[in-house]
Parts: sequence; C-alpha cells; structure tokens
Amino acid sequence: LAMRAGKVIVGTESVCTALSKRKAVSLVVYSNEASANTKKKITLKCEFYGVNAVELPLTVGELGKILGKSYGPACAALTCESFSAQVLKILAQ
Repeated sequence: LAMRAGKVIVGTESVCTALSKRKAVSLVVYSNEASANTKKKITLKCEFYGVNAVELPLTVGELGKILGKSYGPACAALTCESFSAQVLKILAQ
C-alpha cells in the first residue's frame, strides 16, 4: 500500500540522500543479506538523524519482490508515520 501511495524510497543511496536532506523519513528497513558496509552506513545515518532502522529477515530478492521491484534493493525507507507505526507493530508480533 505504501508503494502505491508513493510513501516509499527504495535503494541505499536514495535513502541516505533522503535522510541527509531531512526529508520526512520515519522508518528504514534493510535486508539481512545487505553487506556489512551498507548496514553500517544505514544504521549510522539513521542513528544520527533519529530514525528507526530495522533489519528484516529477508533476502534482497524477497525485499524487492515485496516492494514490487524486479531487482533486489538492500534497503527501503517509509515516509509516512502511520505506515511506519503499522510496520513496527507487525514486526513486534
């Protein structure tokens, strides 16, 4: 739903750019298959800007499929607070 609403930023560089430009990023999710450098980059940026970052138990291919992409992005960011709250609620279960 968030993809169709245009509330998702896909890809490591796009997510980092959005965080740096102080766009309304409310949650960043990344694949457990992402490289150590990518995980470090994402978590440090999120920590600096006060944004939640969650590692998902998904491969990059599975994350890409969930997002409706033909490629496997390492991470994605949600820009809507309500979508982010629901994702965190589901992940907590």
